[in-house]
Amino acid sequence: MPWCERCDRFLNPNTVQPDGTCPSCGRPIDPAAAAEGAEEDEQASVPWHFWVLVAGVVLYLGWRFVELLLWIAREWF
Repeated sequence: MPWCERCDRFLNPNTVQPDGTCPSCGRPIDPAAAAEGAEEDEQASVPWHFWVLVAGVVLYLGWRFVELLLWIAREWF
């Protein structure tokens, strides 16, 4: 997303002038810098609470598997 340093705001790509300048102040906007920022956002890591949820599910399913093995041992032996 294009950013104007002088105006200190994000610009919609449709509002940037055809020559690549800010509609408010007329300063040139660097589209390459906007593209670099987008790539950084795409490589963001997974939130920590997602891993807590995954660990909880693994522990729960692991315990249910142990209970299954205990039930099989009681019923068959």
